[in-house]
Amino acid sequence: MKKALILLAVAATIISSCQDGPKREQLISSNDSLMAVIASRDAALEEMINTINRVEAGFREINEAQGRINLDATGSEISLNENIEQDFAYINETLQKNKEEIEKLKTQLSKNQGAYKQLHAMLENLQKQLADKGKEIEAMRDELMKRDIRIASLDKTVEELTQTNEESKQTIDIQEAEINTVWYAIGTKKELKNENILKSGDVLRATNANLGYFTKADMRELTTINTYAKSAKLLTTHPENSYSLEKDSNKQYILTIKDAVAFWSISKYLVIQVR
Repeated sequence: MKKALILLAVAATIISSCQDGPKREQLISSNDSLMAVIASRDAALEEMINTINRVEAGFREINEAQGRINLDATGSEISLNENIEQDFAYINETLQKNKEEIEKLKTQLSKNQGAYKQLHAMLENLQKQLADKGKEIEAMRDELMKRDIRIASLDKTVEELTQTNEESKQTIDIQEAEINTVWYAIGTKKELKNENILKSGDVLRATNANLGYFTKADMRELTTINTYAKSAKLLTTHPENSYSLEKDSNKQYILTIKDAVAFWSISKYLVIQVR
C-alpha cells in the first residue's frame, strides 16, 4: 500500500509539471486508471482477509463446542444426549459455513493466480484444518458409539465431512491444474505473423490469434525450454529476475525459469521469437 501511495504521488507530480495539452490529458487518464487498479486490488485483498478471519473464527467456535462435549460427563443418558445433539448440530452448521467460505476464498484467489502468495498458503492451511476437523469429529463419534450413544446429527456431520473432503480434494486438484496451466510458443517472425500471434508489432493483440499454435504445460514442472535456435528473444513480458536466456554448448538458446510464480505472474502466455 505504501508503494502504491508513493507511485501515485510521483504520478501526480509529473502531471502537475506538464503543460496543458494531449500529453497532460494522457497522463491524467493513466493516473486515473492506476488509482482504479490499486483501489480494486486493495478491495479484493481486504475481502479475502475478511473471509479468512471468518473461517478462523468459525474454527475457534467449533473448538469451543467440542470442549463442551464431555465424554466423561455424569448424568442421565437423556440429558447427555440432548446436550451433545445441540453441540453437534452447531458444529455441523459452522463447518458447513466454513466450507462455503473456503470455497469462496478459492474462487477469489483463482482470479489472482500469481498474486497474494501468502494468502495461497493460508488457504492451504484452512483446507488442512477442515480435513483435520473431520477426523476429530469422526473419532468423537467412535467414542460415543462405544458408550452406546448414537447422535443422528453427528452421523450426518461425519458423512458430510467425508464427502466434502473427497470433493475438496478433487476440486483442489482441478483448480491447481487450471491455476498452474501455462502456454508457450516458439517461432520465427514470419511464423508468428502467419499465426496472427504477432501483428503490427503487437503480441497476442489480434482477435484471431491462433492459440492452437501454443504448447500447453504445467508451470510447476516447466523449468527449461530449449529454443533450438542461435538467436532468441522473449516477446511477452516477464520479470527479468525470474528467468535467464543463455546459450548451451551447441550455442543454442535455452530459457531457464528460476521463479515460476514470478515468471508467469504477468501473463500465462510466453512467446519466443527465434531465427
